[in-house]
Amino acid sequence: MIERFGVEFRSLPIIAGPIIKQVGNMVLMDYRQLCLAILAMSLSFSVHAQIYTWVDENGQTHYSQQPPASGEAETIDVPLPPPIDQEQAQQEVDELIEQQQASETAAEEAQQEQQSEAERQAAIEQNCATAQSNLQLYQDNPGRRFLDEEGNAYRLSEEERQQKIEEAQQQIEEFCP
Repeated sequence: MIERFGVEFRSLPIIAGPIIKQVGNMVLMDYRQLCLAILAMSLSFSVHAQIYTWVDENGQTHYSQQPPASGEAETIDVPLPPPIDQEQAQQEVDELIEQQQASETAAEEAQQEQQSEAERQAAIEQNCATAQSNLQLYQDNPGRRFLDEEGNAYRLSEEERQQKIEEAQQQIEEFCP
C-alpha cells in the first residue's frame, strides 16, 4: 500500500493485465496499460496467417512466415478455421464427459467385483481349511469329548463320528480344489 497526498494506492495482482489502483472507494486503471491490453486483444482477433514460399538458387523450395531477404516470394493465404458451432461443441464435450463417467463407473464396478471375488475366494479357502481340520479331528480322536450348548461334555457314537467324517469329506470336495 502506498500513500500519497492522503490517498491510498493499492496494487491488486492481476495476471497479464493492467494495474488496478484503489483510491478511496474508486478503482482506477493505468491508462497506458489499458490501451496496450485493448490493442493486443484487437490484434489477436484480426491475425491472418500468411505463408511465403520461394525457391532458392540451389532449387530447394522453402516455406516460411517471413518473406525472404530478396523479397521474391509467392504468398499463400491460409484460410481461417471454420467457425465453431457452440451447441455442437457443447454436445461433443457432454458426450466425452458421459463416456469418461461411464468408463470410471465400469472401472469401479470391475474393482468391486474383483474385491468381492477375492473375498469369496478367501472364504472358500477358510472353509477348506476348516473342513480339513474337522476331518483330521474326527479321524484321529475317536474318543474325543465335545461340549453341547449348555456346556455338558459328551462323546460321539461311532455312527455319529462316521457321519461327521463323511460330512467333512463332502465339504473338502466342495471347498478344496
